[in-house]
Amino acid sequence: MVDSVLRSKVKTVRAIKRLFTELPQPARTFSWCFVGFFFGTFLLLAVTRVNWFFLGMIGAGVSLFLFGLHVFRDINNTASVWSTIYKESRGIRPSGFTFADVPTIRGMGFMYMVAGLFFIVGSGSAVFLRN
Repeated sequence: MVDSVLRSKVKTVRAIKRLFTELPQPARTFSWCFVGFFFGTFLLLAVTRVNWFFLGMIGAGVSLFLFGLHVFRDINNTASVWSTIYKESRGIRPSGFTFADVPTIRGMGFMYMVAGLFFIVGSGSAVFLRN
């Protein structure tokens, strides 16, 4: 039981690593930019204690929105590659059914776009509407 759970976690970590390294450009760049902006803003906030935090979050939101757009529109086969990576990590043959098929991943791209808009609108309102 413990061995199968550990094996499942290792497969998941390997799939996430492959997503960060094998997605087609520019979707891979947007995913790395989101991670960089997101964690970089907290570092900037801790060091400077200035409200640059919100501008960094706007950058993270733009990156997340553009990443979601590439996944949603399947630009450069981003969603197809994601589905293939998932299926290979789980040992599912390419023609086999899984919930990580291209339409589902495209739906996840739409949700990334919505989350990116929340980042942009929420942080933008904090920057531009404060007293």
